[in-house]
Amino acid sequence: MSLTTGDIVRIVATMLWTDGNVMQNVFNAVLTGAGGPWDEADIIDDALDWLANMYGSIVTVVADTVDGSSAEGYVYDSIDDDWDEFDTDNWVFNPSNATRELPRGAAGLLNAKTTDPDVSGKKYLGGFGEGALSEGLWGAGTVADMVDFGGEWVIPFVGVVSGADWTPGIWSPTRTVFLPSNLVVVIPTIPAYQRRRKRGVGV
Repeated sequence: MSLTTGDIVRIVATMLWTDGNVMQNVFNAVLTGAGGPWDEADIIDDALDWLANMYGSIVTVVADTVDGSSAEGYVYDSIDDDWDEFDTDNWVFNPSNATRELPRGAAGLLNAKTTDPDVSGKKYLGGFGEGALSEGLWGAGTVADMVDFGGEWVIPFVGVVSGADWTPGIWSPTRTVFLPSNLVVVIPTIPAYQRRRKRGVGV
């Protein structure tokens, strides 16, 4: 399989706690630009670089009891209306915050706006240590780190391996449409809480 211009990709970043529990985040982007079609291994290498830039922003506030595990790449199949896996690779992410981990449902919340005012995408960043807080709110340094994460998440970039143009955005499952980010990310200073999903619900 190769990926071509206009393909919508989904990158699933999987992290593992030291007790084996799993934490994941999902990212979407559309591939464009000259030079396609692109090899799927090159695209997953681009994705690993994207994750390194995003999660490198929060490496000092995430508890050292969680580590990166894998990055899985999927491409949207408009005929069958589903996502086909095209590659997976190991993902190295070694957070360094040595303070006690917050309850696992607690998370930083990033709300990315899109080119459609009615559609936005939420990203919950879990695994923060207690040192990320200041009097019950995210500390100024933590907020700055999340701002950096948000920028790396939504700003378009050129893949360092494939050379493809990546435009991050939000996939709307109700509309079955990809919406590019409008480069606005809202970050509350109050910690959010991500409710547990039933098994098999969500990604």
